[in-house]
Amino acid sequence: MRSLKKTFQFLFALSIVIGIVFGIWFIINQIWRAFSNLNDGVIAAIVAATTTFLVTLISIVLGRYYERKLLIEKEMRDKKIPIYNEFIEFIFKILEISRKGEKITEEEMTEFFSEFTQKILIWGSDDVISQWSQYRKRAVEGVSQGTNINSMFELEKLLIAIRKDTGHKNSKIKTGDLLRLFINDIDNYLQDK
Repeated sequence: MRSLKKTFQFLFALSIVIGIVFGIWFIINQIWRAFSNLNDGVIAAIVAATTTFLVTLISIVLGRYYERKLLIEKEMRDKKIPIYNEFIEFIFKILEISRKGEKITEEEMTEFFSEFTQKILIWGSDDVISQWSQYRKRAVEGVSQGTNINSMFELEKLLIAIRKDTGHKNSKIKTGDLLRLFINDIDNYLQDK
């Protein structure tokens, strides 16, 4: 019984495919017959009109597609920039506090990192999330080893990823260029990198 049902389904599907192929052949054949009896001038006019129509249609469809894509990218960027700005402000807050000889509390640090992680899970690019993960790993290693220089270079990679995610090319930025903006003696550590 099952094999008879499968055979029937196969024959039905085959007849539909044959019907579609025959229908396409019939339509092409009818169009060919209609055009073969026309004057060359009329055929040229029809081809020109059809080409113009198709080019216009494709231009409109592609234009709308790219317009929509750019709008989505802009909306995404508008959501990301405040999140990234919070991160930059927090980094500068840490630097300012350390210049005064004070320390930020571990609770403040943990709370900010947790909130930032939640936000970039939704809005961050793949590269930013990857660099954030590397930065956190290096920062923890730096705390346990008593050195933070490796985490600073990971921070720079994160900052470059953030700039890229917000639309910057970063083509002329080399290792140390961003860190040099807020760490005066970074050149002393660049020789090792």
